[in-house]
Amino acid sequence: MAFDNLADFLDRLEESGELHRVSVEVDPRNEIGAICRKLNITKGPAVLFEKVKGSKMPLVSQLLATNRRLALALDCDERNLFGDALKRSANLIPPRLVDRGPCQEVVKYGRQVDLNEFPLVTNNPDDGGRYLTAGHVILKDPELGYNLAIYRMMCRSRNEVNLRFIPSHHGWAFLKKAEERGRSALPVAVALGVDPAIYIASQFEPRIGANELEIAGALRNKAVDMVKCKTIDLEVPANTSIVIEGFCPPPPDNKIDEGPMMEFTDYSGTATVAIPYMEVTAITMRRQPVFHTTMSGNSEEHRVGCIWSFFGYEQMALTLIKKQFHHVTGIGIMAGSHGFHAVVSLKKTYEGEDRQVLNYLLSTQYFKYVTVVDDDVDPHNSEQVEWAKACRAGRTPDDFVVFPRLPTWEMDPEIDKHWQVTKLGILATRAIDEKYEVPTPDRNVMERMRPIYEKCVAR
Repeated sequence: MAFDNLADFLDRLEESGELHRVSVEVDPRNEIGAICRKLNITKGPAVLFEKVKGSKMPLVSQLLATNRRLALALDCDERNLFGDALKRSANLIPPRLVDRGPCQEVVKYGRQVDLNEFPLVTNNPDDGGRYLTAGHVILKDPELGYNLAIYRMMCRSRNEVNLRFIPSHHGWAFLKKAEERGRSALPVAVALGVDPAIYIASQFEPRIGANELEIAGALRNKAVDMVKCKTIDLEVPANTSIVIEGFCPPPPDNKIDEGPMMEFTDYSGTATVAIPYMEVTAITMRRQPVFHTTMSGNSEEHRVGCIWSFFGYEQMALTLIKKQFHHVTGIGIMAGSHGFHAVVSLKKTYEGEDRQVLNYLLSTQYFKYVTVVDDDVDPHNSEQVEWAKACRAGRTPDDFVVFPRLPTWEMDPEIDKHWQVTKLGILATRAIDEKYEVPTPDRNVMERMRPIYEKCVAR
């Protein structure tokens, strides 16, 4: 079933025993973060805090922190969660514009606008301020198209919030395009408390300009209803819980300092100088809104943000590399590596082809480690990959290649001031003339033993 809004999904979670309500008052400064951190470690349920100190709004967190809840969100089999999602995402369904939506049942302008009415969270003592961690930022541009993504947003005042657009983000490109055309400001809308398909789609990392709301429609097999904003030329999901409308001011006064905040690597990033910010022109919401937040660090943020965006990185890298190396059969991002470790499977046709593939991928900013395996190894299966590393790498010292001072992305905690880091490549492939067959019992014996085996499995 498709969930039209967050409330319907919360009902489904509660029916499935996947939602816990907290009725005692909790402090959004550190206390909520402490509870969510523990729930993440123990793979506990989603949690709805009904009384949050300093706010009248309930707050939900840990929403999609397990594969079971992701499967419930997409109404699919947990065992084939990612495969089903990728298959669905290929059949894009454009959003549909409607005249009105529940997200505008309450509208606040001017002096009524006050971000402090929200239960803004400080997850960790080292965080530089109170953050919107699950704000779905919506942008559009006549040349670039659309962008829907979650950017970390630190609250600066009642009507100002940072937008962490940096050069590697699509949001940065939209901001620069607006500046090039001499526009007075970049319109920005932030949707909080969206349905789970929109939440997941926002993390797919497609090509710039692709409309993630079309991916959301594909995931839910139903168009996302959109409504026009009140003060800016943008559209937002009509069934959202809360919408923040505003704009990024033009340069030179469009940036202020931000941070630090713990990122998905479980490292607390340093304070960032000169980050764009948003001036809020309106807040619209449902009459009974639910505020959504995520625990920063290796938590729900990693499971939803990193894992789903990795599929985008995989497809991007696979498309890119197959143009040069036609015998590459697959690319996988290793679970737990936060996107830093790519495994490439290759049907090697000549000696040295695996080394060329390895050098090519490590020269990009995306990967810190690259392992090349043969095409009989599934690059998404960590056990098979570790077997290949243990049993097919090390024939010569050249199977392990260290590359000093190569470009990386800004979230690498080991990055230097030039955005560089040391990288490692592993060649875990057979020699061209090396034959390998998995030793197995005689086929006739296997067939004779099938009834006994099936009884064992059925226990």
